[in-house]
Amino acid sequence: MLITWNLLKDILSIPASVEEVAERLTLTGCEVESLTRPGEKLSGVRITRINSLAPHPEKETLWVAEMDDGKGTAPVVTAAPNLSGGDYVPWGRPGAVLADGTVLGAKDFGSVRSEGMLLSAEELGVPQAADEFGILRLPKDAPIGEDASSWLGLDDVVLDLSVTPNRGDLLSLLGVAREVYALFPGSKWKKNPADLPDCGVAKAWPVPFQGITLKTPGCSRYCLGLVTDLKAGVSPLRVRIALSLLGMRPISPMVDATNLAMLTLGQPTHAFDALRLPAPEITVRASRPGEEFTSLDGKEHVLTEEDMLITSGDVPVGLAGVMGGENSEILPETNTVFIESASFDSLSVSRTSRRLGIPSEAAFRYARTVDRKLAPVALRYIFSLLEEWSAGTTGFAIIDSTDCPEVERTVPLSRAKLRKILLTDDLDEASAILNRLGILEKSSSHEERFFSVPSWRPDISIEEDLLEEVGRVRGYNETLS
Repeated sequence: MLITWNLLKDILSIPASVEEVAERLTLTGCEVESLTRPGEKLSGVRITRINSLAPHPEKETLWVAEMDDGKGTAPVVTAAPNLSGGDYVPWGRPGAVLADGTVLGAKDFGSVRSEGMLLSAEELGVPQAADEFGILRLPKDAPIGEDASSWLGLDDVVLDLSVTPNRGDLLSLLGVAREVYALFPGSKWKKNPADLPDCGVAKAWPVPFQGITLKTPGCSRYCLGLVTDLKAGVSPLRVRIALSLLGMRPISPMVDATNLAMLTLGQPTHAFDALRLPAPEITVRASRPGEEFTSLDGKEHVLTEEDMLITSGDVPVGLAGVMGGENSEILPETNTVFIESASFDSLSVSRTSRRLGIPSEAAFRYARTVDRKLAPVALRYIFSLLEEWSAGTTGFAIIDSTDCPEVERTVPLSRAKLRKILLTDDLDEASAILNRLGILEKSSSHEERFFSVPSWRPDISIEEDLLEEVGRVRGYNETLS
């Protein structure tokens, strides 16, 4: 799983370097397989404005741009078809270095000397962030003269983490931030992406909807959100760059928002074209033997009773936790969307994904268990992104259907066990460690304390699990010494 250092620092103040964090994560069970600096070779690229753009005096396919970096102007020759006077673009002057290590120089094109070149997303090392052919055009609020690599977030570090099957909570930026917060006591939350402000009184849905029906124990919670007036187009540039660094292909504001919710919170979601659904209702049920389903990628699948379906009017529109259906996918003209955010049984999703050969990012997370409390949180997170991007109308009530009440899990930790296993009897230290992990002390006596296990840690159920948490965070070297 990929996260970036800048995104981690956006939500958490960390008193350590990325190398120190990577080493500590690895030592405590979340191996960081690599640290990659995508813009490591980039240098000398500035944000500039095209003052004017004129045809080359001798070459019909070329243009001469007068570039302004705030310190002076210079001509640059380009063949890019997507530029206009007034555009803001990345400019590499002579001596600048591209993402692939190419060093730029001045070059004569007939009678005009080009001082370096204007750069595309590919030349900056993020080809997937491009939204058009040609030079990468920047927002008009980009600061002229500033280092383009830094402003665009290309000077980031990407951490590739190997997460064990029992720690599905680490398959998100939030999960890793929680872990780092516990491992580095000087860390402080800047903003927790799961703590979203109350949006006030939610609006009633302006489209007909009859409700959600859960007909299988494989779905313990199903939330549905509504977005209207969905805008076509592309997400903001820095969002597209962040997704590219995280290994995701930017597609559209709606899809990008759902992917960001999954990468940030760990909660997979899925968007349906509301007006293409067969009926104004959603039912989650087991598949019938031999039932057929066509997935988003156009492939047809024959299902068994072990598979779980999302249906509308009894017509399959999604394979629960794995992939959506072709018959309800988001199209360029889609303007009304239902967004699914649910809690599906990990074994059911894993079995279906493997048998049908559909290894989706959603299935990977569901197979390792997703915190069911995140279902409505992810919808609010998506709504906040779409509002920020002016990409749709939100603020409608979230429909939340559940058949499984929350049960608090309490686990004891005794001084005797602490002394026997970790060779310390400091219950105060153990409690402080567990509290930073979100495992909060509920009651205590001199010889024993009781802790409430958070919903995102299904792997903790007995006293030995608490001892393991204390041991790995405290450091087993401490125990042995």
